Amino acid sequence: MKRIYCLLLTANCLLVFSCGQKPTPIVIPANIIQKEKMACILTDIHLEEAKVKLRSLSDSAKKDSLNFKKIFAKDTITKQQYEESLNFYIDHPELLNNVYEQVVNELTKMQGTPGKQ
Repeated sequence: MKRIYCLLLTANCLLVFSCGQKPTPIVIPANIIQKEKMACILTDIHLEEAKVKLRSLSDSAKKDSLNFKKIFAKDTITKQQYEESLNFYIDHPELLNNVYEQVVNELTKMQGTPGKQ
């Protein structure tokens, strides 16, 4: 009987202490693009995707492709930096969610401002 009480007490302690721990913050490595810049890059990519899609709707025979080189040059990054950073954020969905909140906010601002792109 004493053994059961000890087992229950141990289980309760583990349950109480494990629920009270705060998650450790995720440190973004130096080789990864920081959240703010990544949000700007993704905003540029989504804007470019929209332009390509609109052009292809107006001329269905014309097949444009997304020009990543232009975006990477504008933001002074390489394709490798972008891919490594995107993979890092995909592996950390809470950070990717934060980045996309910034992207959505920026696109929403642009939508309300005529002529801004």
